Amino acid sequence: MSRTVRAGLHRPRQRVFVFDSEALSKAVQGDREMAALIKTAPRLDIPIVTSALTILEAWDPRETSRQALWNWTLSRICVVHTDDQVTAIARDMLKAAGLHGHTYAIDAVLAAVAGREAVQGAQVSVFTSDTDGMSQLLAGHSVRMEKV
Repeated sequence: MSRTVRAGLHRPRQRVFVFDSEALSKAVQGDREMAALIKTAPRLDIPIVTSALTILEAWDPRETSRQALWNWTLSRICVVHTDDQVTAIARDMLKAAGLHGHTYAIDAVLAAVAGREAVQGAQVSVFTSDTDGMSQLLAGHSVRMEKV
């Protein structure tokens, strides 16, 4: 086996950061920890992802003075759209966790995004204010929770 092929077999899994609405909100409000993550992650080749619905949940139209920071933050985040596959995964996660309704719907979509990344082999860290709810939704997935 050549050295190149062998090195490829032992390549570490890609890391992915997943942001919930609180993580996004803190970033836009200028939280130093979240800002540091957003600045550092691309240099370490770590994508930051969120769902399109999470962006709507985090957006505050009263924060007009922070529009430039909002635009900058979103320019550095990969937004996953809620397609049929994500919806089906979210629905299954809600059912497995025994949850339902609008209280959990957006978190379930974000959990589906995180879970799909984990199933594809990424080391996923979810930055969330609701580690309990997200842990319920992501039961059975190898995902790390980071409290924000």
